[in-house]
Amino acid sequence: MRPRPIAIVNGITALVETLIAVAVGFGLGLSGEEVALVMAAVIAAANVVKTWIGQPQVTPTSDPRDDDGRELVALEAG
Repeated sequence: MRPRPIAIVNGITALVETLIAVAVGFGLGLSGEEVALVMAAVIAAANVVKTWIGQPQVTPTSDPRDDDGRELVALEAG
């Protein structure tokens, strides 16, 4: 199976959000606004990490190139 770094970061983000919600449910003592701010910060940080990790892992279809900058060309089928 191919590595899925973006899926891993998404899973970690969902876990952190869930843990925050559980902590608040058990009486962490945060207001609704504070919970919203913490969740927004977690999501923003996760998006930065996904971009940082994911960008080098994908090949753009508009201008595909290898790691050395050489153009990638599709092979003819058949």
